[in-house]
Amino acid sequence: MLETYRQQVIERSTEGVSPKLLSPEWTADLVGLIKNSLAGEDSFLLGLIANRVPPGVDEATYCEKFE
Repeated sequence: MLETYRQQVIERSTEGVSPKLLSPEWTADLVGLIKNSLAGEDSFLLGLIANRVPPGVDEATYCEKFE
């Protein structure tokens, strides 16, 4: 998930566009990565959850792994 996300960030930056917000699937993967606490990735992962998960009632906020 991280490799795919980082690749789309690069692709979109060359187009002058912001990275996409996380989909429900990427959010679920991200929560799994946070639970497994990848060494050296903690602040990056927390930044993604804080800044790239759509706020409010978006499907990504209802990720089963949050529970």
